[in-house]
Formats: sequence, structure tokens, C-alpha cells
Amino acid sequence: MNQQHAWDADDNKPAIPKIPHPRPAQAAEPSELAAAILVGQRMLDHYGTVDSSNIFDYTQAHGGLAEALRVLLRALDAKPLTDEERARRSVDRAFPTVAAFLAAERGEGQ
Repeated sequence: MNQQHAWDADDNKPAIPKIPHPRPAQAAEPSELAAAILVGQRMLDHYGTVDSSNIFDYTQAHGGLAEALRVLLRALDAKPLTDEERARRSVDRAFPTVAAFLAAERGEGQ
């Protein structure tokens, strides 16, 4: 009574669906600050030392580190400068005497 069935042959065995293993619990996404710190560390590792003979390296380093600072400031919820504040700081750097006069007029620095 040993009757063979078509699925007993090696080449005709029915496909047995595999039961997937349970997925590992997803790690919680890092906070914006943790992500910013990670980006900063990686940028510093990569661009911290630049070959002074290659201007392209300096350009890449500047862009990478500037972006890392943007990510960090965004994570710290620092507000971007307004156009007015950016212009005022530019004038302050270029014309310190004028900046001191205007600050005195506004009542700052007393």
C-alpha cells in the first residue's frame, strides 16, 4: 500500500511557504538633535583635515561643514536671520564706527 504520489518525487514537491521570522523591533528614530550631532561628527571626520594644495577640497569642506551647521541650528530650533538682521550684521562688520553710532542711537550697549 505504499502508494507514491506526484509530490513525492524530488522535482515535484509542492512549495511550502516559508513563515517569515518576526521582524526585529524598529529602533526609534533619533531626535533631530541626535541626527544633527551625527551629521556634524561625520562631516568633521570627513572634512576636518583638508589638503591645502587642492581648492576643490576646501570648497567641499566648506559646503559640508556649512550644511552640518544648518542641520544643527535647525535641530536647536534656532530661528533663521531676517534680511534686516543679515544686512545690519553686514554693516556692523564693514563699518564698525557707524555700527557703534547706530547701536547708541537704538540705546543698545549701555
